[in-house]
Amino acid sequence: MDSAPSLSQSAPDTLAAKVRVILRAVQGVLGAWAVEPVLALLLHRRISTTIGKIERMLVRFRAGTLWRVGQRQAAPRQARSMPKLRLPRRFAWLVQMAGHQAACFGVQLQTVLNTPEMVEFLAASPQAMRILRPMCRALAIELPWTVDKAPEMKPRKPRNPRPKPEPFRIPLPRGVLAAARRQGFGKMR
Repeated sequence: MDSAPSLSQSAPDTLAAKVRVILRAVQGVLGAWAVEPVLALLLHRRISTTIGKIERMLVRFRAGTLWRVGQRQAAPRQARSMPKLRLPRRFAWLVQMAGHQAACFGVQLQTVLNTPEMVEFLAASPQAMRILRPMCRALAIELPWTVDKAPEMKPRKPRNPRPKPEPFRIPLPRGVLAAARRQGFGKMR
């Protein structure tokens, strides 16, 4: 049985080109959108690294030398003196900032990701999904092919019922009730 991927020789190149064109277009219009400069810089970097990693992975996939998930090589850590800045993680944050223009890029990227070749590539390499997930979330792209792999949720253990509260009683100062009974207020007529 042949273990080589079933993609044609030109498919990864065209897939990489399509993803590259869409993400470079997002980079090009970042200045026109109402995105904070720090977020624009972080997003520019994220897009550049995403494009490079996906292109390299598609080449490895075509050659049949794609790493398995457990074969990750540890990158050397660099000491940082500044706190690490991060992009927002909430769903569709870029679409909320930039409006319908970012949503258009999201639809284009979703169309490329839903092609049979790209679905096959993403199924073969979960690491590619991890690379693309932040951009997909920023551009409001639902990832339907990951829903099947969602971890099973354990049912919640039922809580113990709360005890019924006692009837509401107003605390009286000490001695008031005794004085009222002495004066005859506690007797019913």
